[in-house]
Amino acid sequence: MLNRLLKYRRTLTVLIILLLWQYPLFSQPGKLPSVQGANGMVSTAHPLASEAALQVLKNGGNAVDAAIAAAFTIGVVEPDGSGIGGGGSMLIYMKEKNTSYYIDFYQKASEEVNQIDWKRSEGFNAKTILIPGNVAGLVTAIDNFGTVSLDEVLEDAIRYAEQGFPIDNTLATIILDNFELIDRYKSTRNIFMPGGFPLMEGDVLVQKELANTLRVIAEKGIKGFYEGEVAQKISKSVRNAGGMITLNDLKNYKAEITQPLMGNYRGYDIVTANLPQSGVALIETMNMMENINFKELGHYTESSLALHLMSEIFLRSYADRFDVVGDPKYSEIPVNGLLSKDYANARFRQISNDSTSAKGYRKTEPGNPLDYDNSGQTTHISVVDKEGNMVSLTQTLGTFFGSGFSVDGIVFNSSYINFSARIENNKLEPGKTPRSTISPTFLFKDGKPFLCLGTPGGGRIIATLAEIIVNIVDFGMSAESANQAPRFYCQVNDDYLNMEKRISESIRAVLLKKGHNIKVYEDFDLFFGGAQFIIIDRDNNKLYGTADKRRGGVALGY
Repeated sequence: MLNRLLKYRRTLTVLIILLLWQYPLFSQPGKLPSVQGANGMVSTAHPLASEAALQVLKNGGNAVDAAIAAAFTIGVVEPDGSGIGGGGSMLIYMKEKNTSYYIDFYQKASEEVNQIDWKRSEGFNAKTILIPGNVAGLVTAIDNFGTVSLDEVLEDAIRYAEQGFPIDNTLATIILDNFELIDRYKSTRNIFMPGGFPLMEGDVLVQKELANTLRVIAEKGIKGFYEGEVAQKISKSVRNAGGMITLNDLKNYKAEITQPLMGNYRGYDIVTANLPQSGVALIETMNMMENINFKELGHYTESSLALHLMSEIFLRSYADRFDVVGDPKYSEIPVNGLLSKDYANARFRQISNDSTSAKGYRKTEPGNPLDYDNSGQTTHISVVDKEGNMVSLTQTLGTFFGSGFSVDGIVFNSSYINFSARIENNKLEPGKTPRSTISPTFLFKDGKPFLCLGTPGGGRIIATLAEIIVNIVDFGMSAESANQAPRFYCQVNDDYLNMEKRISESIRAVLLKKGHNIKVYEDFDLFFGGAQFIIIDRDNNKLYGTADKRRGGVALGY
C-alpha cells in the first residue's frame, strides 16, 4: 500500500511538471494553486516526513513538535542530504510571546582539529567530519518549546529506519551519482549498496543500526548521543578512520539559543539566521533589491535588465559574505555595516545597467561594510500550527552523503570543507563553527506572521530565497507559482550565470551581450535547491503551502 501511494505521488508530480512545460508559467504569474489549510501546514522534501509532521499536529502537538518529527524522519528517508550526523539551524516563532528565537546547531571543529592534515585532493572522507549538532539542536528545541515527548516525535523515524521504505527516484539517482563516495567505506556501502549494487527506485532501504541509535536518543535524549556507548563508538571510529572527534568534543557540544537577525524589505520585516550562517547576506541582498523598480521593469523572466541587476546584486552580496562572514566568537564581524541600507545603496550604485564586470565574476570586489558599522545538500522544513507558531528549519550533511563515512548507521557530515584557507574570519580553528549559507527565514507583515521560508542548495540558498521573496512581495505570486518559477544564480566564486532553461533564449541573448557567461540547466533542476515554504493569511484564516518539485517534496495541510 505504501509503495503504491509513493508511486502515485511520483506520477502526479511528473504530470504537474509536464503541465508546467506545456503552458507558460508566467501567462498568469500568481495563479498556480497552492496546498491550503486552516489548522496547520507542513512542507518538507519528502512525503513521509510531511506525513509524520502533519500527524503530530493533528494529535495536538505544536509547530516545534511537528518540525522535530519531520527533521528526524527526513534524516532517515532522505539520508543523502541530512541526518543526525550533520547539523543546521532553525527559527522558532512562538505566538503567545510574539517572539522569534534562533537555534544554531551547526557543526563545530574538534578542539584537536589541528591534528588533521586534509588536502582537497583527497576528496570527502573521515577527515572532513566536524562535531555533529543535529541531535543537540532538535532535542534542545523540543525541550524548550515543544509540548510532546521526544520518544513520540521519534516514532516515525525509528519505524522507517527499522522496517524500511521504498526509495524514490531522487534518492536512487543521488546514490548512483555518489557511487564512489559510498563505496569508499564498508559501513556506508552496506547501507546503500547491499550486495555491491546501488539501490534503485522502488527498492526498500532498511537502516537497522540507525534505528537502534535513534532508540537510544529517544530514551536518553542528548546524552544518548553525546555521551555513553554511542559517543564512544563515534569517537573511536572517526579517529581510527583518520578524522578527529574526541569524547570531550561530544560531551561539550551545545546548541545555542540566540536572537535572529532583523531586516526589512518594502515594509515586510525579515527575521533570519544569525552568524555564522548567512541571513546577513540575505538581508544585504534584499536591501540592494529595493533599488530595483520591478513594477517598471517587470519580472526577471520577462526583463533582461531586471535579471541582470539581480545577478549583479548577488555577485556583490556573495563577495561580501565570502570576505567577512565567520564565527563571531573568533572574529569581529561588521554585521551592522552589512545590514545597513546606506551600505546596500552604495553597493548598488556600483552596478552598470549595460554590462557586468569586464574582469569576470571571480574579480568582483567586496565592499567595505566597516565604514557603515557604527549603527546599532541540506534539507528544509517549514511548519505552521493552528495557534500561529512557526518553525523554519534547515539541516545538512554539507554535501550529498557528506564525508561518506558512517558509524552505527549514522552518515557523517563533510563540513570541514566550509572553512577557508585564505579568509581570516573563516579560517580553521579548534572549536570554531564554519560559516554556511543556510538561512531559515520568516517574513512579517504589519507585525503578523506572513511567510515561513527556507531552502537547501549550498551556495544557491541566498539567491533562491531572494528570488522567492521578490516573486511573492513584488509580484504577488501564489506560494506555488513563486516556488516553481524559473531560477538563476551567480556568485563571486563561479564563472557562470546559471539558469534554468525556462528563461527564454531572447533574455539570454541580451545577457550575453552584457558580458555574462551563461550555463543552462534543466527546466526544474535539483541544482537550484528545494524550497519549502508557507504563506500565512491570518485575516482569512488560510495557510498556503508549497514544496519544491525539484526535490520531490510535499506540502500537507488540514
